[in-house]
Amino acid sequence: MEESLYLLKKTINTYSDCCFLYCGFSQTEPKHSFGPAIRDQFLIHIILKGEGYYSIKNQKYFLKKGQGFVIPPNVSTFYQADEKNPWSYVWMGIDGKLVGDYLSRMGITNDRLSFDIQDLDSFKSLIFECFTYEKDTLTNELVLQKQVYKFLELLSKSAAIHRQEILTKKMNPYVGRTIEIIRQNAYKNISVASIADQLSINRSYLSRLFQQDIGCSIKEYINEIRITISCDLLSSTDYSITEISEKVGFANSQSFSKAFKLITGISPTIYRKKRVGLGRIRKEE
Repeated sequence: MEESLYLLKKTINTYSDCCFLYCGFSQTEPKHSFGPAIRDQFLIHIILKGEGYYSIKNQKYFLKKGQGFVIPPNVSTFYQADEKNPWSYVWMGIDGKLVGDYLSRMGITNDRLSFDIQDLDSFKSLIFECFTYEKDTLTNELVLQKQVYKFLELLSKSAAIHRQEILTKKMNPYVGRTIEIIRQNAYKNISVASIADQLSINRSYLSRLFQQDIGCSIKEYINEIRITISCDLLSSTDYSITEISEKVGFANSQSFSKAFKLITGISPTIYRKKRVGLGRIRKEE
């Protein structure tokens, strides 16, 4: 569970180089997790307090206050707050053809997606400044595009690749391959048995390996991937709940809504209402 303040905007114009999509601030509770998720854009986190870990590809990275991490497009990721010292962070979602090049020139590549930060207050101030441009006006839209470049400027000045080794853990190869199969087939009627057959491995053994490395069952992981995809569809499209449930592989809207509320704590309809503009999101009692 987390307390989250966010801003999600749908732009009127097209900005091909760099484009503001959303930003936010979260204060998490112990062991609060997000994902597994697959994004279509770059999502950059700056850790303000506490600690936690995130897993990407076949590796886990254990990070803390004064560090940050990038979630690149089209890669499955999962992150979780520490049990004793949960983290808080700000984030910004950015799209555009130049973003990857900018990050690469800062030394942030697919092989080095975490970094050290020297000026946390500036990042926090910038994100909270974004919240003041909630209204849908051309001026606000242009200012938010400018904020993207300010964010990248801060990152360029402040970020440094880790000067010391960070704690990491390598995933089992079968677990990594399972995640890849799920990523490629999340929209289909995929099952634990079908994955085990494809990998020529005992289903129970694969499930144990996955639970040890990821911390949840394969079925839970599949559902969370589908729910994360549906969150993006609820935020950025006008598809009906029934259409979205079909697109993410649920048999009907009832089973989709039940799974959605189990994972997010709120219904798809309420999520859609809350995720437009500026707002807070928390689980219903």
